[in-house]
Amino acid sequence: MLKIDFKYFKLLPKGRKRLFLFYGITNFLITNSVLHLLLLVIPIFLATITSQITNLIIGFFLYGKKVFKMKNLTYKEFSKYILLASFNWTLNYVSIRFMYENGIHKNLAAIFTIPFLVLISYYFQKKYIFIKPV
Repeated sequence: MLKIDFKYFKLLPKGRKRLFLFYGITNFLITNSVLHLLLLVIPIFLATITSQITNLIIGFFLYGKKVFKMKNLTYKEFSKYILLASFNWTLNYVSIRFMYENGIHKNLAAIFTIPFLVLISYYFQKKYIFIKPV
């Protein structure tokens, strides 16, 4: 049986950031596996949108339920999450395309965009999407 050692996560701030990072890594591994495999066989546009849809489905439930501890996920949160996913997809596509056209391999370009997308995603999810009613 696979045992995960969480002692390294103690180096991170407690709370949402640590959970976001943990579930983000899970989502990242799945989503980027899809992206990198598809980049080898289909155009950048289709590869990035397919991986973003994968990210949307997995991320909405993981982040909403596990990170931000929402009891009920509503259409309102889902609508906002779709807007964020659309923005992230656009930024991802434009960034990869720009770097690729300037001589950087598209798979490497996809890796370079990750930190920026993660920061943007966490900020908007925390401040505007998964807000618990008062």
